[in-house]
Amino acid sequence: MTSTTSGRPLRSIQVQALNTAANSRGSIHDDEKAREMGYRGGLVPGVTVLAYMARLMRESFGNDWAIDGSFHGLIRRPVYEADMVTIVGQVTGESDRGVSVHLEVHDPEGNVCAVGEATTNAPLVEA
Repeated sequence: MTSTTSGRPLRSIQVQALNTAANSRGSIHDDEKAREMGYRGGLVPGVTVLAYMARLMRESFGNDWAIDGSFHGLIRRPVYEADMVTIVGQVTGESDRGVSVHLEVHDPEGNVCAVGEATTNAPLVEA
């Protein structure tokens, strides 16, 4: 494992959110139903939002991050179709088992929409 400084931020990425379940009529992902429930539109599925954090791990540690790595995430706020979300991460610890990373997805207003924790033995590959 390449040494990584605890507290070091990862390079952030931006993603235009895509509602991969927009055609799920009658669900919270459907614009009409979501508006009936008080949301401004259909919600991007949680699994899609969590995948944005996994993408930051892949871009930071390469494809091998998941071979022996782990990931756990939680959704805190809705993400909507076409929102430009920012994904940030920070190395929070190092051990002989690898590095720990805290991850967040922020909406355009800066609200934290999702949080995650990941671990990996893969070396940091970002510039």
